[in-house]
Amino acid sequence: MQEGSSLENLPAAVVLRDDLDIDLLNADLAELSGSEFWALQRSFEDGVVGEESDVDWKVLSLRAPGGDVRRTDPGGPGRDWFADTPLMAKAPYLGRILSELGTELRSVRLMALAPGVSVPEHSDTPIGLPYGYVRLHIPLVTNPGAVLVMDGTEQRWQPGTLWYADFDRPHSVRNEGDRARIHLVADCATSDSLLALFPESFRAALPASDIAYYRPVLPLTRTELAEFGCRFDVPFSFMEWGLQVVDDRESDLVAEVSAEDDGLVLRVEGRAPVELLHLGAGEFRLLGWSEERLLRLDLFDDGPRVEFSTRRGRRRQVVTRPAHRLATV
Repeated sequence: MQEGSSLENLPAAVVLRDDLDIDLLNADLAELSGSEFWALQRSFEDGVVGEESDVDWKVLSLRAPGGDVRRTDPGGPGRDWFADTPLMAKAPYLGRILSELGTELRSVRLMALAPGVSVPEHSDTPIGLPYGYVRLHIPLVTNPGAVLVMDGTEQRWQPGTLWYADFDRPHSVRNEGDRARIHLVADCATSDSLLALFPESFRAALPASDIAYYRPVLPLTRTELAEFGCRFDVPFSFMEWGLQVVDDRESDLVAEVSAEDDGLVLRVEGRAPVELLHLGAGEFRLLGWSEERLLRLDLFDDGPRVEFSTRRGRRRQVVTRPAHRLATV
């Protein structure tokens, strides 16, 4: 965690609700258990869907980029908005719980860790309050041998509860039981509505300056879209999701922003295109990502430039590059 921040002093995990109806959870799970779309979890790397997990950790997607039920990865920057898959309609109670969070949802997946499987210690970065979105769990099926270890403490979450955990901290998972451990795992934006679910003692100790919130997207007119067209070099590190941006011009990539399909699209050599979402004053976040990293297209004064920023809580790093505006018709 960050030096000098009280985030590291907060509990690694807290229960947000303990009143979920287990019978209704089981009814939803029964509707979904036999689905043909259960598949091994995949990663999301460099703008593309990565390799399957090498352990038996299967996923069923209820919400995914483009609403694609075949996407078992958590998603990331791209041109597809997160949307419900057809399977969300088969889980009305889970859908109701998610809607009551009152915040923007990213991926929502059922994740089944098979008996005898263990996942070594790792960190899910960038996920957490300093990055703008968090990962929540609803346990559906468990057993005494299904254990999450965080901060050296074994946790055995039970059905009927909704949990937040700081998965940016090192953690491991193992299932030494005789049946799969199944959780619903939801990635969602940090918002006041979501934070209102946290225990009062947690909120009272939470440093506001270390939280990244989602700001509303402000659509641009067609004329404005054309005016933001430009070419520039982008630091390689800015396109490495989760790494802080560094000023290393030798590794720069050629990039262009252009108006396409009523939006702005960032195209970088060797990378998948990403749609840009306007937050105001020429500042943009990446579709499928949080305000952990932003572009500011400062094109309308002498010396047009692009500002690339990454943040982790109150800490922010900024790199700039000169830009060349594209001719508008």
